Amino acid sequence: MLDRDRQFAAPFLAAGEQLRAAAPVSLAPGIPRPPEELLAPRRPGELEQRLAKPFGLLRRAYAVVNPASAAVGAVEDRMLDAVPESVWHGTGMDGGWHSTAGRLVVRLHEDGAHGSALLALTDRRLLLLADRAKPWQLTEQHALQLELPRPEVTAARRNAKGVTQRGRVDLYFRDGSWVALTTPLPSAADELAAAFGLPRDRP
Repeated sequence: MLDRDRQFAAPFLAAGEQLRAAAPVSLAPGIPRPPEELLAPRRPGELEQRLAKPFGLLRRAYAVVNPASAAVGAVEDRMLDAVPESVWHGTGMDGGWHSTAGRLVVRLHEDGAHGSALLALTDRRLLLLADRAKPWQLTEQHALQLELPRPEVTAARRNAKGVTQRGRVDLYFRDGSWVALTTPLPSAADELAAAFGLPRDRP
């Protein structure tokens, strides 16, 4: 566990609560985006609204100056959108959007989480802390995205796959749902799985 991750998690601990592990995680490839109706509407800040127009103008100007490259990029985007990520990477979750796994995925698409967060495991809870800092802010600004009582997680399984998912951990929940998370380093995934102190295979 890196000191910086420990420091980010520390303010969210209750009195007497002990931190067991903390590491940045992202949703594994192959997990679909939640339906828009499940995502809380996001209101961009004033500065973000001001910057949106200039960036839009830059994109349109690029398309005029380099139409061939812009057209190729648009075709590639459409092709990738037409093929679900699960075809390339396998299944990344199981359970409906109102299951524990589904709620976790929804929360990691809200409030600036962008599919990633700091996972902190304590002797009592699982916490997901998202960095909500704006692009122009120099320091990370973590906020609680989701917390679960530790007994809600029934198994933590290391499930490394290929090159992009070497740091993958599958978390299984009491309601039978599961979700795959990836860490930047395989050693961090090993530490997380070990910290749960649970069966490493599916229950």
